[in-house]
Amino acid sequence: MSRKHILDRYKIEKDNVIIEVSIKNSRQLFNEHDPAPFRDRDLDQQFVTYIVSAVEEFPLRTKMIIRILTADERDTIPENSLTVRESIQKYFQYESELAKAKLRKRHRTARYFFMIGFFTLFACLTLAQLVSSTKLNPTIADIISVGFVITGWVAMWHPIETLLYGWWPIREQRLYFDKISQLNIEVIHSPVS
Repeated sequence: MSRKHILDRYKIEKDNVIIEVSIKNSRQLFNEHDPAPFRDRDLDQQFVTYIVSAVEEFPLRTKMIIRILTADERDTIPENSLTVRESIQKYFQYESELAKAKLRKRHRTARYFFMIGFFTLFACLTLAQLVSSTKLNPTIADIISVGFVITGWVAMWHPIETLLYGWWPIREQRLYFDKISQLNIEVIHSPVS
């Protein structure tokens, strides 16, 4: 998708990209099935998906504002709009913390996998050397030896992939959650037309 097409989807005000969400009332932003008190409820998953995907369309440094356009005037009462803003920010702070914990777990698991892979590689290379030095038919000994070498390196594939690349998507997700949790959120009355 071209940059122009992306920018056509959003308003730009004072160098801020405006992400607008139109609702009837603030309850639409929250998961109705969450038994927690209103202020502590999880956000509606469609709302979360929309906000995250909108923010991901731009570089992290892009200045943005989330603008909630509500048909219910009660949502714009200072206490109520503060509740909405704080709930959204807390939700994304919590998601950021979950991503951080997931990242730590991924690093720990990657190190564990690396140790297993390394010992498997060592054992396979040792077995390959032993098979090569036996009195077996040279062709059969080569096939078995190469099989051990390949098995050893294949055992290292996943640990190396996890250590080098597996954590990037989680890190990027966390950066976006951090950004969203710090965005300015406006709650504005907008009568249904």
